[in-house]
Amino acid sequence: MKLELLHTLKHPNSVYAVAYSPDGKQLATASLDNSLKLWDVATGKELARLTGNGDGVCGCAFSADGKKLYSASLDRSVKVWDVAAAAAEATYTGHGGYIESFGISADRTTIATGSHDKSIRVLTAENGALVATLSGHADAVFSVALSSDGKQCISGSNDGTLRLWDVAKASSRTLTGNDGVPQAVCFSPDNKTVISGGNSGLIEFWNFASGERFQTLEGHASPVKSLAIARDGQLLVSGGHDATVRLWELPSGKLLATTEAHKNNVYGVAISPNGKQVASASFDRTIKIWAIV
Repeated sequence: MKLELLHTLKHPNSVYAVAYSPDGKQLATASLDNSLKLWDVATGKELARLTGNGDGVCGCAFSADGKKLYSASLDRSVKVWDVAAAAAEATYTGHGGYIESFGISADRTTIATGSHDKSIRVLTAENGALVATLSGHADAVFSVALSSDGKQCISGSNDGTLRLWDVAKASSRTLTGNDGVPQAVCFSPDNKTVISGGNSGLIEFWNFASGERFQTLEGHASPVKSLAIARDGQLLVSGGHDATVRLWELPSGKLLATTEAHKNNVYGVAISPNGKQVASASFDRTIKIWAIV
């Protein structure tokens, strides 16, 4: 198995995140040029540029019907965009520091943002209502992910810790023995497993209920910057500081493909809804769309 390059897309500045629309026909990209772009996946054509943020955009995700796009920015805000109109229709604020990380539940009802103010804000996607403020980290929150229903959360911080959260109770447990600062995290589709990317290049699997680490994947030569899991839970893609993109089989952990994807850190990865493509976003200012063949 390998990753075959289909398209190379560009921003004027580093690209922080990438997301497929629910039907897999569009791609959204978030950049430190303060904008998002929408792309036609089949042709690689730029469809729209979404502007209005006061700083770089660090995360993005489509709504369940694909009509809206949610984004998080270093300007401390979350914006809701009308995809057809390519215009912002709402802005959610509340953090006291830069937003560094962004996550959305698989059912697309709940958003989480991690900030340099050391907190995580969990919001209702539809109207920005505050569900919970999760406090406990001693430094900036570099990575955050929500379970499929938004009731559980995992976060990684520059304080070197991984925390597992019960959102309703705003309470957490701290995992022990993780591989340094967790800069990427995600949930398995069944919410039973959380996955974290480590500082030395390890990918670690943890049982959410027990907090026990039960599997470790080795391959990246330096910090893991991004993770994404397929809808069926059978594939994991990782992007690293080593500029590579790697595709893994789950649950075996077998490395299926490695590609020297970019010239700099791979800060965002995504798997298409049909599981046949991977998109990667890099500090080298490019986004690449790959076929899994």
